[in-house]
Amino acid sequence: MYKVLDGGVNIHLFITTDMDDLRKEHDTFEFACDGGWYNELVKPMVDAGIDYTSEILWTDQWHRSMMAATTKYNADLVIMSDYATQQGRTELSASKWALLRVSSCPVLIVHPESPLGRKTVLAAVNMQTDNPRYAELNEKILSYSNLLATKYGAEKHVVNGYGDGMEYPDRARLLRETDTKQENLHLKQGAPKSIISEVATEINADVVVIGTLARRGVMAAMKGNKSESIIRELTSDVMVLN
Repeated sequence: MYKVLDGGVNIHLFITTDMDDLRKEHDTFEFACDGGWYNELVKPMVDAGIDYTSEILWTDQWHRSMMAATTKYNADLVIMSDYATQQGRTELSASKWALLRVSSCPVLIVHPESPLGRKTVLAAVNMQTDNPRYAELNEKILSYSNLLATKYGAEKHVVNGYGDGMEYPDRARLLRETDTKQENLHLKQGAPKSIISEVATEINADVVVIGTLARRGVMAAMKGNKSESIIRELTSDVMVLN
């Protein structure tokens, strides 16, 4: 995996306890770590000669502390773990959902048992939109999908949903604008969460790249949006772009 980290990449380890999870299980709790635990945690990076910094925090504002760290260290990407339910669905805490709604940089949700390599990357777009904000999201999704596919030597696929036959996309235009192979372009009718999950399963996608519009104020505090319903359905790693 380390060949992907060429070009002088630095890693910042943000180490903390998710208070949402602790509160579910305990009324009172203690948290401690020693040098041995920490040394074991960073050993893969030390052995590979990767530059890194780290911080250990006790915080009840996980997503706010994380965003402060991304600003302080000028982060280009946040990588966080996910633990799927027995049904294979993504289970994120409230703090992690909050991070997805406000993050100023891409967030990659990684399953603990995901393979280190990436053979298939799926970009989920809506190329029929006239909204300039969504058009910008499409460009970012395709750009990051191309980057991942190039770095990993993976196949890039693109999925584009539509509501009914009257909204069927122009396939030739999509092939041209997404720079995708004919056989790697998937046009499906139906709800985005079902379509994206279906295609991701069909092609055995290692990572799915989706977009969401960043929310602030009251909207950021509200639970549930289209992107979150999509993430819950996926069993692969997910990169979320605002």
